[in-house]
Amino acid sequence: MSTEEKIFEAAFKVFQRKGFNGARMQEIADEAEINKAMLHYFFRSKEKLFEAVFLNAFRKLAPQINLIFNSEDSVFVKIEKFTQSYINFVLEYPFLPQFIVQEMNNNSEFVSKFLNVENRPNPIKLIVQI
Repeated sequence: MSTEEKIFEAAFKVFQRKGFNGARMQEIADEAEINKAMLHYFFRSKEKLFEAVFLNAFRKLAPQINLIFNSEDSVFVKIEKFTQSYINFVLEYPFLPQFIVQEMNNNSEFVSKFLNVENRPNPIKLIVQI
């Protein structure tokens, strides 16, 4: 596992346990078994690291939702497919939905800043048509 992957995995664990506000860079470095300077070399700030972790988590769910809700299926079939897809997602990543919702609730201004179309060159678009 590369150093960057170790950092990413450690950051996800710490952010998941403590949220953005409660997480500390030293704790993430300790979890990744690296020094804090190395952590700052890869990710200059807690905000940049959190953004990378959050976007990675969100990108695992958003495309599936888009495909289902933008299909030509009936509303009932969309609901059925969404439910099955969500159950499969939760079985594979049991803590991601809670992490995403928790951070959207606790840090809505921060989260909306980088999900916003005007602020990002490649925004995440979650377009739902029922």
